[in-house]
Amino acid sequence: MRLLIFFLTVLSTFLSLSQELPPVVNYGPNEYGAGNQNWMISQGSEGDFYFANGAGLLEYNGEKWKLYPVPNNSIVRSVRTVKNRIYTGAYMEAGFWERDENGTLDYTSIIDEFPEGIHDGELFWDISLLEGMVIFRSFAGIYFYNPESEKVLELELPENLPVSGIFKLNDNLYFQLVGGGLYSIKKGEPQLEIPYSNLKDVTIKYLYRSMGELRFLTGNSGFFSWNGQRLTEYNKNLSKKIKYTNIFAATALSDGGMVLGTVGKGIIQIDHDGNIIYDYNQENILLNNTILSLFVDRKGNIWAGLDFGISMINPNSSFRSFQDNKGKIGSVYTSVLKSENLYLGTNQGLYLKEKGTKDFSLIPGTNGQVWSINEIDGDLFCGHDTGTFLIKGNTATKICDQLGTWFIKKIKDNLYAQGHYYGFSFLKKENGKFISSPLVEGFPHSSRYIEVESDSVLWINNEHKGVFKVKYNESLNEIEKLQNFKFSDSIWATSSMFLFADSLYYSTKTKIYQYNPETNKFSDHNKLNSKVSEGHRISGKMINNNNEKLWGFAGNYIFYIRPSAISGDYEKKMFYIDETFRNIADGYENISAIGEDEYLLGIANGYLKFKDKRTNPKQYKVQISQITNSALESQSEKSILAKRGKFDSYHNNFSFQFTAPVYNKYTKALYSYRLVGLSSKWSEWNQSSEAIFKNLGFGDYSFEVRSKVANEITEPVSYKFSIGRPFYLSNLAIGLYILVFIGIILLTHFLYRRYHKKQIAENERALKLQNLEAEKKIIKLQNEQLEKDMTNKNKELAVSTMSLIKKNEFLTNIKDQLKESESSKVKSVIKTIDKDINEEYNWNLFKDAFNNADKEFFKKIKSKHPDLTSNDLKLCAYLRLNLSSKEIAPLLNISVKSVEIKRYRLRKKMVLERNTNLADYILEI
Repeated sequence: MRLLIFFLTVLSTFLSLSQELPPVVNYGPNEYGAGNQNWMISQGSEGDFYFANGAGLLEYNGEKWKLYPVPNNSIVRSVRTVKNRIYTGAYMEAGFWERDENGTLDYTSIIDEFPEGIHDGELFWDISLLEGMVIFRSFAGIYFYNPESEKVLELELPENLPVSGIFKLNDNLYFQLVGGGLYSIKKGEPQLEIPYSNLKDVTIKYLYRSMGELRFLTGNSGFFSWNGQRLTEYNKNLSKKIKYTNIFAATALSDGGMVLGTVGKGIIQIDHDGNIIYDYNQENILLNNTILSLFVDRKGNIWAGLDFGISMINPNSSFRSFQDNKGKIGSVYTSVLKSENLYLGTNQGLYLKEKGTKDFSLIPGTNGQVWSINEIDGDLFCGHDTGTFLIKGNTATKICDQLGTWFIKKIKDNLYAQGHYYGFSFLKKENGKFISSPLVEGFPHSSRYIEVESDSVLWINNEHKGVFKVKYNESLNEIEKLQNFKFSDSIWATSSMFLFADSLYYSTKTKIYQYNPETNKFSDHNKLNSKVSEGHRISGKMINNNNEKLWGFAGNYIFYIRPSAISGDYEKKMFYIDETFRNIADGYENISAIGEDEYLLGIANGYLKFKDKRTNPKQYKVQISQITNSALESQSEKSILAKRGKFDSYHNNFSFQFTAPVYNKYTKALYSYRLVGLSSKWSEWNQSSEAIFKNLGFGDYSFEVRSKVANEITEPVSYKFSIGRPFYLSNLAIGLYILVFIGIILLTHFLYRRYHKKQIAENERALKLQNLEAEKKIIKLQNEQLEKDMTNKNKELAVSTMSLIKKNEFLTNIKDQLKESESSKVKSVIKTIDKDINEEYNWNLFKDAFNNADKEFFKKIKSKHPDLTSNDLKLCAYLRLNLSSKEIAPLLNISVKSVEIKRYRLRKKMVLERNTNLADYILEI
């Protein structure tokens, strides 16, 4: 057993692990979509980057990668941005790229401008800039390109030797010849600076000035100084330490330090005294150990072109990361710094990095899950999956065997409470030794967090059941009183309980509840909850840092809250570290103070260290990098960025790409946009750098986008455009519609009038017909009435005539009988009778009655037979009454025969045919 313990101790003590490094971001070929090798790096005026890549010119704007192959599809070996141009050198090709109005780079070759052409197989390895001239360097020569005259001049070399490198130092240009010396160019002529006899076969990789002397770094990591007469080597200890590793690239830092890119050993960062600060390699962080190029951008970030991929280092970041890439330590759940010794509690055990060492070692016997490390009154306690340990230096002594100790809390001098998986127990310190008591009876619940109210009352947090207020007896083995406070939004393993500013709080993922002793209740109506609810927390875990700062954990940042010294409220400060980089299980987040305003954040594969220091706004800018539009199911077309866009109605599908270049490992740019004309509402903040709008209607639009980096919101930028009306809604079409509409109205009016007239005519005809029918009916009724009246009158006339006839017949009979008497009286009577049957009087009466019955008869018969006498008319009138001769005779006071004679005469006057009946003829008149 002792041998096994010794073996484990030796094995774990000397684990060679990664050092604490600044943030590093790696980009693999699969991510940027180009060749493996990156030979040179340059930064554009807008903050975007360009890489001389094995497959062409590689562009990165902070969001998108884009590859531009050179015309002959060769490897690009060099790149340099000059104003709005990007110059590149490749195999048998040199030229520049300019961005067109659509935001795409177009290439222009300058090979034809070389005075004597280029040599067969010539490759341009370097591009520099001096006094407005762009300088291309190949092994065969040095060429000066004038952008204004577009002419190329070749430098006449002092020796017919290959050029191994060019170096710009202040306003001077230096170059070295293979097998020759180091030269400078003055007044257009080469001037020897260091003879070959001094340099020998040394290859200069980096040239600089220091302390008035010309200094350089060689390809085999030697540092030399030239005072004009003598070459002296310095930094020998560094060269020996790195074993004269082959150096391929180097560059200076603003603090006087330097970054060395090696072949096979990664990147070495040194300070101005030549001390190694950081060692970046494939074992701890890089994708590859061969560094082909180095570049320091405007914000001090170090970019490295690798033989496989690209790496970016943030040396000025306040963060330093310890990454356990090989899984030898595991996820960090707790940490503490004691006497400058750093302890890490992980899922694999308790590790220690002692003062003055760089490596962590496993403390023997602590293998397994560590939940907490607490320093109480100088004693260091470790809450472990197997119980409780007392830690002294690099040794651990188990002082409690209860399964799973979450936490240890001091109650009073020499008395401590321990929270376990299945309850809680007490720990006593007697005569310098710790004695653990059994679990307190009646409380079988997990006791993850414990706070002390008094010597006999504890507050205990359980993951499932909320908070318990526990009063225990003096013997520390039984519970006298138990009260449970439950919360509806409590989520397993993500809740926590803590004391802060003399108040007890219970925290869930969504709320923080404060305990009110007066009401004996928890309430979410408190200032702390209001302040914390402003952010989106990922768990209820809150950590009290000595009552000064209360730490919490959100999706893309961590934060602390502290009491304000002025307002009496709380101040909140955020540190932007995305959850994906922390990647610790929810509810097990941890942070500890390891120095003045310095903190250690445990993560899934190591930890992050950072300082709470004041930072200045970075003043980021957002820009629209590309706009494309298309018709439905057709190829997209790029749009001009610099002017207002005008599109037809069919090209109404748009894609906007935008970027706010942020080259920071832990902070990503968030974007919000809107399309004014479609909606005035800003979109939610998200990491997508593209906005797509489909099937937009006609009208004027303004696309606006803004970015948020950390808590800094940029000013929005906009692109205005308009979509024309479709043909069926164009002015011409609308004019035609108006004309057609007017025509329809006129036609409708015409047809309506026509119809109306027709209806009126038809109505008039119908009315006339109705009138005629009515008139006919009236006439008919009138005729019927007349006929009825005539019939009545004829009846009356006939009655009257018959009465007259009867009367006359009667009187005639009397008269005839009286004629037999000769008496004078009888004669007198006869005269009276004759007077009474006087023909003229009877006729006048008859005539008046007849005219009332048939007013037109006499006119009609007179018009036909004007020769008729009054006696003839009398006969006609009697015949019209259809009277027989016998009936007529009394009326005329003549005999029947005389009537017949009159009838005969009347026929003759009327000139009637023999077969024409006189009575019928007269009736028809």
